[in-house]
Amino acid sequence: MSISMRKLKTLYKRDIVDYLRTPSIAVCSLMPLLFIIFYKNIGVPNAAGNETEFLLNFGMMLNSTMCAIMIPSTTISEEKEKFTLRTLMLSNVNAMEFFLSKILMTTTITFLGNLVAFILAGADTVQLPAYIISTLFGNSCVIVLSAVIGILSRDQMSCSVIQIPVMLLFLMPPMFAEASKVLEMLAKVVPYGAMLQLFYQLRGPMKAAKIASACGVLTVWLVVSVVLFAYFYKKKGTDN
Repeated sequence: MSISMRKLKTLYKRDIVDYLRTPSIAVCSLMPLLFIIFYKNIGVPNAAGNETEFLLNFGMMLNSTMCAIMIPSTTISEEKEKFTLRTLMLSNVNAMEFFLSKILMTTTITFLGNLVAFILAGADTVQLPAYIISTLFGNSCVIVLSAVIGILSRDQMSCSVIQIPVMLLFLMPPMFAEASKVLEMLAKVVPYGAMLQLFYQLRGPMKAAKIASACGVLTVWLVVSVVLFAYFYKKKGTDN
């Protein structure tokens, strides 16, 4: 299946405009940033006493969860529910161009949200390269997996039923890893737990074994997500 860069560029612009025009989707990006501002103003005491660290980790994971999981699946299921996807298919837009546009749009929004979260948290700019690498790698597999949720969902209601447990599974273990051994173990194998570990190691001091472990977990998730996407894309198509 050939991909036209001209069509992909047009679809990408359309998706960005639709995102800005849909408050229910755009709020996914604003909520984590508002939480950071709120907590920064009221103060967040924690065990280590490092407010910046807490705000950065909290903003990174919440923004990644809200955007990377919710945006692709919700927008794909919305297009299917409103039959605009069928119109696109009749307009000589192939399915892969459609999905790539959604994935690229989500990657852009998630990246910008994480960048703003980094600035609002007041983190040291020396950490920025490690932050960018880890968040892009960590979110890539989740965005593809979210596209799979969109393929499996007939409408936005059924989409939300799948989204919520996935969000909880990916977000809760790394956020509350210190609460129990079970959550600590889960945090090591979910994408956002591995993303945090990769970030911690890349900003130094680096330990090769932990970097390899985090990259291995994220690579497995990425491969699984791509395989699932290819399978359900072939099986269900776009207008199931």
